Amino acid sequence: MGRKATVSPSRIVAISPDDGSAIDLKNPALAAVLSWLVPGLGQLYQGRTLKAVLFMVSLTGIFLVGMRLGDGKVVYSSWRASDRRLHFLGQAGIGAAAIPAMLQSFFTSGVTRQPLPLGGWFVPPLVRGQIVSDGYATRVAASDPDIDADDFRPHPGGKRFEPRQPGDQLSLWHRRLGRFYDIGTLYTTFAGLLNLLVIYDAWAGPMQPARDGEESKKTPSGGGKLSR
Repeated sequence: MGRKATVSPSRIVAISPDDGSAIDLKNPALAAVLSWLVPGLGQLYQGRTLKAVLFMVSLTGIFLVGMRLGDGKVVYSSWRASDRRLHFLGQAGIGAAAIPAMLQSFFTSGVTRQPLPLGGWFVPPLVRGQIVSDGYATRVAASDPDIDADDFRPHPGGKRFEPRQPGDQLSLWHRRLGRFYDIGTLYTTFAGLLNLLVIYDAWAGPMQPARDGEESKKTPSGGGKLSR
């Protein structure tokens, strides 16, 4: 675990496992939140530029590749009995995706489905028999290659989703994308879980190898050159 010591009421540092220098963590809680929102953003706030760039490029890259493989459909929040999206618990490790996904889940939980206009991203899939607004039915038919206007039936207050092919919208995604949907889900989940380590690094500093009989030591006030 990273060694952390307060050297003044407004300054918290960690000890570098490489050369023993001090790393200014600034406000660790804020840094952790920033790194949750975007991998490496907290480290950038702390002035740890190289590590910030490494995290941003690698984890954001893995996440975006997963989204591309899954045609932008693999990250969403759903806790319906027919579709409990447990993968989202891992994907939520990256807040820039978790926040809009949770908002889309909230705005589509009513009887008439009307998600936020985010280009169809982070929206839970339609289930057979679900009532949607006329406007959203039109948008889905125009943007989803698996669905057209004939898959919706008139219903008081909106339209009912009754696809001509068997299964719900999720089944249609799986049928078209095949294994790429599962690979995209794996990549985005993996990126979110790895970001938990990045968040910890922003909060507590770099992890250090355990040494028998060694205890955490406080850094003397003003001592140690700040490491970047």
